[in-house]
Amino acid sequence: MDNHQPAEFHPDERETTHKILADIHEQGRHTFALVKALVDLITPKGERDGPSLEELLAKIMNQQMQVIMIGNAILSDLDRLGKTLPEALVEAIEEPRVLRS
Repeated sequence: MDNHQPAEFHPDERETTHKILADIHEQGRHTFALVKALVDLITPKGERDGPSLEELLAKIMNQQMQVIMIGNAILSDLDRLGKTLPEALVEAIEEPRVLRS
């Protein structure tokens, strides 16, 4: 009479997520190259104050990599939770309970 079924884990979903993250990373590299080329075209050499464009873009790329790593960690945690939680719920539901009278 138990209608509960544990959530199914689909390896394809994880592979799809990794492909999306890899695509985001690759797009970030292309964006970096385009922004650098654009700034080089519109900014005369030697007139910039402060950090160089390369330093600023390196910081942006580092932040982007951190976001991707956080996304991977969250995905891993969700996978673990998705495997553990349904089993724990089924055990809790099936555990006999004694009612006090």
